[in-house]
Amino acid sequence: MLKHYIVPKPAFSQYVCYPDLFGRYYSFPQHAERREQGQLNDYNLHLIFEGSGYVMNGSSGERLELKAGDGFLFPKHAFQQYGSSTDDPWDVRWIHFETNIPLPMLREADDSGGWLFTFSNRERFEVLTEEMYALCSPFETSNEPRLSALLYEILVELVQHSVRLEGSAVLEKQNGIRAAADQIRHRCKEPWSLERMAELAGYSPYHFLRLFQQVMGKTPNHYVTECRIDAAKLLLATTALSVTEVAAMCGFAQASYFIRVFRSSEGVSPKMYRTIYGQSATLH
Repeated sequence: MLKHYIVPKPAFSQYVCYPDLFGRYYSFPQHAERREQGQLNDYNLHLIFEGSGYVMNGSSGERLELKAGDGFLFPKHAFQQYGSSTDDPWDVRWIHFETNIPLPMLREADDSGGWLFTFSNRERFEVLTEEMYALCSPFETSNEPRLSALLYEILVELVQHSVRLEGSAVLEKQNGIRAAADQIRHRCKEPWSLERMAELAGYSPYHFLRLFQQVMGKTPNHYVTECRIDAAKLLLATTALSVTEVAAMCGFAQASYFIRVFRSSEGVSPKMYRTIYGQSATLH
């Protein structure tokens, strides 16, 4: 089965990224491509959801086997050779696109002639690509902004949910940390020690602290405070609870400490925040 969509050149020239063509091939064991250097002017992204296939290393001629959960990205003008397994045909979703966004995976593809990776969060990629297909069935000019936005989201999701092909264990660790972070956010009013947070991911406190900083870009304690401040902002804006009550409901033991931390984070006191953003304020 072949799904193949060709996107007209955009009427607006300032999109940060835009697809040229994209599609999905499955139950198609004949799928094989070979493009000489300089032949393709776009980035070429493939995500494998089922089955298996291969890609040829242009520098060494080595055949590299790929499976479900793997993918590859070729830069512009690169030599490309890849195809489906005939015995176990792949279900692959692919996008040819243009962008000037300085993402690490794009730089790596540019520098090495191609980037092979493992990805997770497959359901999200399925949802995003299916919406792209719907927007081109048939295509309308008014769909341009959404197509660009969907492609951008796919690229950012890849940044967050992919690693080099040999790094699948690293990806599992990253996903475990993100899952723990989500639990902490949803239960931020609870008392959280480093030891308790580490238990969520199954690591020692030391290992959890190091991994959390790598994945989330901040310490666990800083993250908990951010989550509590976010929860407090919502209560201040949507309820008539007192500042003391808001502090208690968001996990702050003392209202005075809450006020000090809130002011440091937001630049205003909780009371002033409510004046600006509360239900009695005029918001547009």
